[in-house]
Amino acid sequence: MMIAVLGGVVVVVGATLLYLASPNQRLAKARLPGRLLAWTGIAALASGLALVLRWAGPVASVFIVVTLAMVAWTVLPLIVAWWRGAPEGKS
Repeated sequence: MMIAVLGGVVVVVGATLLYLASPNQRLAKARLPGRLLAWTGIAALASGLALVLRWAGPVASVFIVVTLAMVAWTVLPLIVAWWRGAPEGKS
C-alpha cells in the first residue's frame, strides 16, 4: 500500500512540474525553464506509473495515474487563483 501512495505522490509532483512548464501558469511569477520542467514532469509521471504498476494491474494503474494527473491539473490552477486573490481594483 505504501508503494501506491508513493506512486501517487510522484504522479502529482510530475503533474505539477508539467503545469509549471506551461507558459500560462500563474504559480511562479518568474520565467521558468519550460523544457527542463516538462521533461522532468514526464519522467516523474512515468516513474509514478512504474510504482503504481507494482501495486495494481496495468489498466487500473494507467487509470489511476491519468485520474491523479487530471485532478492535479484541475485543482492546482484553482488553488493558485484563490491563493493570489483578486487583482487590485477588482473584488
